[in-house]
Amino acid sequence: MIVGLWASLAAAAPLKPKNSKARKHFDSAVELYKAEDYDGAVEAATRGLEIEEHESLLFILGQAQRQRGDCVEAVDAFTRFIEATQSEDMRQNALTAKALCAEELAELARQAELEAQAAAEAEAEAEAEAEPAPELPPAPPPKPWSRDPVGGVLVGVGGAGVLAGGALLISALVLNPDTAVEYDTFVKRYGLRPKLVLAGGITAGAGALIAVGGVVRWVLVAKRNRRSSAPTPTAARVGLEPWLDRQRAGASFSVRF
Repeated sequence: MIVGLWASLAAAAPLKPKNSKARKHFDSAVELYKAEDYDGAVEAATRGLEIEEHESLLFILGQAQRQRGDCVEAVDAFTRFIEATQSEDMRQNALTAKALCAEELAELARQAELEAQAAAEAEAEAEAEAEPAPELPPAPPPKPWSRDPVGGVLVGVGGAGVLAGGALLISALVLNPDTAVEYDTFVKRYGLRPKLVLAGGITAGAGALIAVGGVVRWVLVAKRNRRSSAPTPTAARVGLEPWLDRQRAGASFSVRF
C-alpha cells in the first residue's frame, strides 16, 4: 500500500516545490524515506515546509510520520495535503492513508485494553494467593475517565475525520452541475461530484466510528473506576474491529463484562 501511494504521488503531483532550497529538502526526504530512515525523512520534510508549504512536502511528511508510528501527526499532515492539492486521485490516496491511521489507532486501543485486562487478572490472582497482610492505607483514587489518553486520541482523530468528511460533502453540494452556466463546467462538476460525495462519506463515517470507539473506551474506564473498590471486580472486555473498502467504511464493537 505504501509503495502504491508513493508511486501515485510521483506520477500525479503537479510540481515539486518552487523554492530551490525547499526542493532540495523534498528530494532529501524522498531518498531518506526510500532508505526507511523515517525520522530523517520527517526532519527533511519539516525543514522544507518551513521554507515553502507545498503539497509534495506535506504528503511525504504524512507518509514518514505514519511509518514511524506517529499517526496523530500524520492525520494532520494528510488533512493539510487534502486542502492544498488539486489532484483528485492524490486526495483519494491521502484519505486512504488517513483511514489506515485510524485503523492503527484502533488496534493500539484494543492492545492497550487487552494489556490492562491481563494486568488486572494477574493482580487479582496474586492477591488471592498472597497471605493476609497488615491493613494498608487506601489506594489513591484512579484517574478520571476524561484523562484517559487512548480515548482522547480516538475522539480527536474521529472528530477530525468527521470535519474533513463534512467539508468534502459541502464541496459536493456547492459543485451542483445543474447550476453550471457553461457545458465544460457542467461536465467537470458531473464527474467530480460523485467522487466528493464518496470521499466525504467514507471520511466522515470512519471518523464517526473512531470517535464512538473513544467514547466507548471512556465509558469502560469510568465503569472500571467505579468498580475498583469492589471485593472482586469484574474486568470489562471491549473489542473494536474497523473495516474499510473502496466504497464503504465501518467498525464493529463488542463489550463483555
